[in-house]
Amino acid sequence: MPFVDLIQEDDASPQYAAPDTDCQPGLHSATIFPVHAGPNPSDADVGKGITSQKESIGLGPALRHGWIGYQVRLDEAMAAAGFGERRFPDGRALRLCSNPAGSTISAIGREIGITRQGAAKVVAQLSDRGYVSVANSASSGREKSVTVTALGIKYLEAQRSAAKSIEVELRSALGEAGFSALRTLLDTLGGQGEQIRMRDYFQR
Repeated sequence: MPFVDLIQEDDASPQYAAPDTDCQPGLHSATIFPVHAGPNPSDADVGKGITSQKESIGLGPALRHGWIGYQVRLDEAMAAAGFGERRFPDGRALRLCSNPAGSTISAIGREIGITRQGAAKVVAQLSDRGYVSVANSASSGREKSVTVTALGIKYLEAQRSAAKSIEVELRSALGEAGFSALRTLLDTLGGQGEQIRMRDYFQR
C-alpha cells in the first residue's frame, strides 16, 4: 500500500470537532529554557533551543502535526490544479459514486458515516460545483442516483496525482532510508488499527 493511502483520509475522516483542551500543548506543558545574564545567544544557540523544543513534542502531537501538514500540501496542490475548494468529504464521496453504476445518497451517507440529510447536503454541494449529476433512482422512487461527471473524474485524477507528488517529495527529502523508517513507524502503529475504519473509531 502506498504511503499516501495511509494518510489520505482527507475526505474519509469524520467532521472535525474541537479537541479537548488537554489534547493541545499549552502553557502548563511548555518547555521553559532559562535565560542567563550575559551576551546575547548566538544563532547556533537559538537553533539548538528550537531543535530541543521540537524533540520535546510527543509522538501523538507530532503525528497530528504531520497529518495537518499533509492535508495543507494536498490543498495547495489541488488549488494549483484548479480545484481550490477541497472540502470534507469531497474526494471520498466522489470515489463512492465513480463506478459506472454510481451510488445513492443513502449509500454515501452510510459509507461516510453521516445521516442521509447530511449526505444530501454533501451531494448538493458537489452537484452545484459540477462534480456529480443527480437523478431519480431506477430502483426506488424515494431514492436519488448519484454519478460522477467528467469534471468530478478530473478532480479525482488531480487528487491522485497530488498525492503521488507529495510522496515523491518526501522520498527525496528523507532519502530512502528515512522514508523506509517512516513507513516502519506508521506500519507498526497501524498494526493494531488496520481492521478499524476511522469513522467507526470516532463513532464509538
